[in-house]
Amino acid sequence: MGITISSKRYSCDMGCGGFGRFRNVVAEKTNDKFYKHYMRLSDSDVIFLNGEERIKFFEKYDADTIKHIEENEVSEEIADFLFKSDCQGKIDRKQSKQIYELIKECDDNLVFGYIGRRDCSKMADMKKIFSDKTKVEWR
Repeated sequence: MGITISSKRYSCDMGCGGFGRFRNVVAEKTNDKFYKHYMRLSDSDVIFLNGEERIKFFEKYDADTIKHIEENEVSEEIADFLFKSDCQGKIDRKQSKQIYELIKECDDNLVFGYIGRRDCSKMADMKKIFSDKTKVEWR
């Protein structure tokens, strides 16, 4: 099962892993400090937390995220995009413009889609979606 991400005029398909890689690129383009914070969620010691340890970790993580926003290391709109559900989400035009500003200089050939398909989604496709001056949705 994959994700279709779309604007008013453009869309592309990718797996959950590809969408995660795209969000990692967006986080990386914010700044090093926030990127390290964001990538902490991918650490195996975090992934396998459960019970009270998991609750405590996320209470601190969420507080740290707010600090990153307050210290202007990441905008609230970018953070909102990065932490929305992988399965379904929607961002407004303001958010999509901010994301486009972060990715516009990225290599167009970065791959996020299904490698075996002729229409494999790449950064060039994501740039079209996020520069379309509309809301962006995925499901």
